[in-house]
Amino acid sequence: MNDLTEFETLGAVPAVPSYVAAIVIAEDAAGRVLMQLRDDISGIAAPGKWCLFGGAIEAGESLVQSAQREFAEETGVDLAPEELRPFVRIESSATEGGVLYVYRSLRVLRPEEVVLGEGAGFAFLTLAQVRAFDTVPAIRAVLERFEAGR
Repeated sequence: MNDLTEFETLGAVPAVPSYVAAIVIAEDAAGRVLMQLRDDISGIAAPGKWCLFGGAIEAGESLVQSAQREFAEETGVDLAPEELRPFVRIESSATEGGVLYVYRSLRVLRPEEVVLGEGAGFAFLTLAQVRAFDTVPAIRAVLERFEAGR
């Protein structure tokens, strides 16, 4: 597991899930962020909203292993551990134990590399476009911090 002190703490956000998850910020050569349109079905978190790719940590996985597995399952892109850098963490202010660990991918992706494995769709979006779309609130906070650090 990564040293948790490597993740900048953004604070608490109500819409963080009640479990521990690892997600990835990945960009294309134009600096657009890879976003997932979540399925619009009942029984899943944030149906029909835009978010980053990633998901729950499984038993026995490190944070980086979870980020790699989830990203590969959902995008078809295998990222090596050295291509991922700890970025931020956000805790849930609504439920005990919910934490999002966000990694930044150092690899620049090409749209044709992405093969959607989960969700209703994907797009590489500018941060202005992300602000115009219905985005998961925690992800909006992550991307605002990401933009501020550019």
